[in-house]
Amino acid sequence: MKKNILKVILVAVFALVAGYNVYCSQKSAVISPLALANIEALASGEGGGGNHTCYDTWRKAPDDNSLAYWDWICQECEAYWLEYGRNRSSC
Repeated sequence: MKKNILKVILVAVFALVAGYNVYCSQKSAVISPLALANIEALASGEGGGGNHTCYDTWRKAPDDNSLAYWDWICQECEAYWLEYGRNRSSC
């Protein structure tokens, strides 16, 4: 009887320690606002413009398996699946 109680206590302590270690490892790192600004500047390309040939007139493709191609639209300077595009420009 005493051995069974000791085993249960040992398993409970092990589970608590393991759970606490998992909890501590899930804490997110705090990044300073300056570091976040630097990351955003690097990700955005820091201006310059004219990097992508894009379409001024376009229609985005529906989400099904239609015939579409991957290209840039000038309004958002983002790439999308398009059904058609006209009037080339740059963004």
